[in-house]
Amino acid sequence: MLTSKRMTLKPLLESEEGIHLTAYLVNRGDLIDLKSQLQETINHSYEWLNPILKREERNRFLEPLDSLLLDARIFKEMKGNIGLFRNKDSFRVLNVPVAVEQTCLVATSFHVKPLLRCLQNDQEFLLLGLEKEFVHLYMGSQDSFKLIDSILLPRNAFTWVSDWISQLTIKTKPKLFLAGENSLVEQMKQSLKYRNTMKASIADTFKRRHVTEICQSVRDILKRDSRLLFEKALLEFQLAEVRNQTTKNISQICRAALVGRVQKLIVTDEINIFGKIDKKSGLVSIHPFDLDHEDDDILDDLAQMVLSQGGEVIVAARHEIPRAEPILAILNSESEDLRRAL
Repeated sequence: MLTSKRMTLKPLLESEEGIHLTAYLVNRGDLIDLKSQLQETINHSYEWLNPILKREERNRFLEPLDSLLLDARIFKEMKGNIGLFRNKDSFRVLNVPVAVEQTCLVATSFHVKPLLRCLQNDQEFLLLGLEKEFVHLYMGSQDSFKLIDSILLPRNAFTWVSDWISQLTIKTKPKLFLAGENSLVEQMKQSLKYRNTMKASIADTFKRRHVTEICQSVRDILKRDSRLLFEKALLEFQLAEVRNQTTKNISQICRAALVGRVQKLIVTDEINIFGKIDKKSGLVSIHPFDLDHEDDDILDDLAQMVLSQGGEVIVAARHEIPRAEPILAILNSESEDLRRAL
């Protein structure tokens, strides 16, 4: 069974309460530079954790980062920037293929705006390569590509292949691209039950030695699709702003998010607004600086709250948001009472 990137990141997006350390490192292709950034992260983390954890607890919490500093070979495998995520239960090191600033934050949840930008800029896909005797299934994204399996294709086995794909995609439904001779592709289409199959073949022949070129063609298509979806979302916010259907009021957005009434939210990842959110009352306290381990970027927290309630979140450059606001929300029609109350 295949797992989507969003499902893989879900524990990070939904983790809350307790101490959360988030760090982003800028990968310039220099291991010494990355280790220097990691050392700065560790030093900064010690300063933040010193008032709230006993020495033994603090050392145990930061032990995975200290170990990574001693053996940073994993950094050599990462092409993009790097995200480090540590709480009391887990430690994860992720490739982050979008621009980030070197940052280190200690808060009550992870700082996830860069991860959300990754998700909106990327679309996972399946590629089914058909040969006369073999079928090859791949899964990929803008920064990854791997062979799931290659199987012998007996005569009249297209229905079996269709069932195999259906079983693999119970939890995730990426777009499926077909590549191969027209006769094989047409037979496969007649048997396929998978609804998210692209109608046009991505290549009229398939050879495993050419799969990298075919993969790039798929990536180019999906990259354009992602950009179009992003531009469509921006237009929706622009139209809603003209119609006076948006709010920039953080307190109002918070109260609506707590009860699942934020339909769509757009936030910038260019600035952080530090403070605290009382998730019982909806009260927001904004602080000019990151004062302690309970202060977090409110924009980040609101994005997580909206996602947890089934809303949609867009991360954008500030100049792309109407009136260059740091945050803007489209509330459900049921939230008009909240809009009028403030």
